[in-house]
Amino acid sequence: MITVRIPPTLRAEVGGARQVEASGHSVRAVIDDLVERHPALGPQILSDGEIAPFVNVYLGGEDVRTLEGLDTRVTEGSTVILLPAMAGGAPSRDEGVPAARAPFSRGPVVAGVLDLVGGTPLVELTRLAPKPGVRIFAKLEGQNPTGSIKDRVALAMIDAAEASGELEPGRALLEPTSGNTGISLALVASLRGYPLTCVLPENATDERKRLLRLYGTELILSPAAEGSNGAVRLALELAESDPRWFVPFQYANPANPRAHYDGTGAEIAAALDRVDVVVAGLGTGGTLMGVGERLRESFPDVVVAAAEPLPGDPVMGLRSLDDGYVPPILDVSRLDRKLLVSNEESVVAVRQLLAAEGIFAGVSSGAVVHVARRLAGELDEGGVVVAILADGGWKYLSADFWETPDEGVAESMEQTVWW
Repeated sequence: MITVRIPPTLRAEVGGARQVEASGHSVRAVIDDLVERHPALGPQILSDGEIAPFVNVYLGGEDVRTLEGLDTRVTEGSTVILLPAMAGGAPSRDEGVPAARAPFSRGPVVAGVLDLVGGTPLVELTRLAPKPGVRIFAKLEGQNPTGSIKDRVALAMIDAAEASGELEPGRALLEPTSGNTGISLALVASLRGYPLTCVLPENATDERKRLLRLYGTELILSPAAEGSNGAVRLALELAESDPRWFVPFQYANPANPRAHYDGTGAEIAAALDRVDVVVAGLGTGGTLMGVGERLRESFPDVVVAAAEPLPGDPVMGLRSLDDGYVPPILDVSRLDRKLLVSNEESVVAVRQLLAAEGIFAGVSSGAVVHVARRLAGELDEGGVVVAILADGGWKYLSADFWETPDEGVAESMEQTVWW
């Protein structure tokens, strides 16, 4: 038999069960058998005999659209996961957005801390490669001034808004964030003279709240139960009611993927002669869209892969297809692989990263490393995988998962937003 995991929105159609059984040798056959056993599911997941466009199907944690679709073979004992689908709008490299700063070659003296944004190192993970002859490189975005990849995005968004005239001197900024983008904007805003207010979930880690306040940022806390989506909704409501706010809004700002096209992706292409796979977390989509576009120009056959959290797992601060908010800059059709990662898998991987390689990274990096190792195992000798590690681990020290036994990780992480 095949196990089929049912999302919360469809459980009423199967008597409230989290998972049910079905049979079949392909995904299509399993779905047909599932609907025969639970007819009420049919109108919810099928359209003209095919899977409805708003439903995603995963096998072995991978979206079947990146495999063989509904004809993907299923073996006895497999697990099929149904999830509501996300559809994003394709980002465009708006010519009106000024180019991000060129990759920076560090010298002994710089004019200011913003000149240290970007130019992060690539480090080979020699002890975590799953097979001989296949190499994994980690892009250490925790080396940016505030410790995360979001420094690139914050600087690019402010530069673009200043250049277009949208952002006048001294205008107040408002941004929804679960932490890192707010901290990065706080750095840029404090140096450029813009007052900043951040809307973030009340269950964000204490380190992030404290650092934001140290930069002089005003905090508005959104309900913990609503996660980062609640922060987005509240910020947009506030901005609509008060025109004094300028909202950079990383989720829809073309300067976000542009920063990664001109920066992160260009740096990787300049550093390596070969890239077979690049892996990043599925958050706003900016990293995946920008880096993917740039690397395809240098390596046409590169596989762009997303590490995606399970619904209800806030560990990565990444975005699940069950989250209910679609970042407009994200175009899922431009992803070659999209793999689900659990809380436990993320934490195990980030612990391994620290123990084996001495790299202290944030929890989302654990998800990325987990996927990078899995895909590296599929490559032949000579293959190269790049894993983009979004931030360092120091903002998460107040959490107790670092020393929690593996079996207790899920429970210890349930009440916190991680990115």
